[in-house]
Amino acid sequence: MATTATNNTDENYDVFLSFGGDTRYNFSSHLLGAIKRQHVNAYVDFNLERGSEISSALVSAIRKAPVAVVILTDHTASSKWCLDEATEIMECKRTRNQIVLPIFYHLDPSDVRNQSGCYGVAFEEHMKKKDCIEKVPTWREALKQMANLSGWHCLANMNEYELVENIAEDVRKIVHSNCLNVNRAKDEFERQKDMLRQLYKKNQITSDQTLHVWEMAKIANLTKDIGKASKLSEEIKKVIEEGKTSRKVIVN
Repeated sequence: MATTATNNTDENYDVFLSFGGDTRYNFSSHLLGAIKRQHVNAYVDFNLERGSEISSALVSAIRKAPVAVVILTDHTASSKWCLDEATEIMECKRTRNQIVLPIFYHLDPSDVRNQSGCYGVAFEEHMKKKDCIEKVPTWREALKQMANLSGWHCLANMNEYELVENIAEDVRKIVHSNCLNVNRAKDEFERQKDMLRQLYKKNQITSDQTLHVWEMAKIANLTKDIGKASKLSEEIKKVIEEGKTSRKVIVN
């Protein structure tokens, strides 16, 4: 894995690091340095001039990363940009099995979960703005779900150097474990493709039948649950037996 931290979305990343401007030059930069030392490839948004909405390039970067580390602070709920990032990340957790790791920096996790304290004040302000009212329920739900995830709580009296080193080590282990699972899923998918080829050669599958191989490939490449890949054989057998579809088999 590379040791770069960049905003080039043409690359693939192990981790998407999400944070606000209030920690850019202190905690977030220290954590980024620690993650790089663990030889983990992290995406960081270097765009200081942020617009009202997150860009399509940034959305693409979030979706590419199998792991997202989100630094939540007192100011996160005040930033529409940070809230949109958090919402997209939680959507990727739901639809792409992205691993989401929150860091509560000098912040009570219950304020995030319940939108109380500074978070309650921030949402009251958002409700006064016409361009935010419709988004508020989605933002609230994303933060609530994120606050219920396992992560780290950074208190004001903690040794931050030790904390960022520990977090970076944990991230490396999670990324490594995730890569192993994806590789195992890919191997399983290749085994299933070999089985398809053999059946096709024996004329046990006709050209007018469809096996949803592309969907299976998506599972093999994106899933963090190896159990899904191991079910491909049963799905294949079921489609073969039913033979009710009409498109060609794709096994390349």
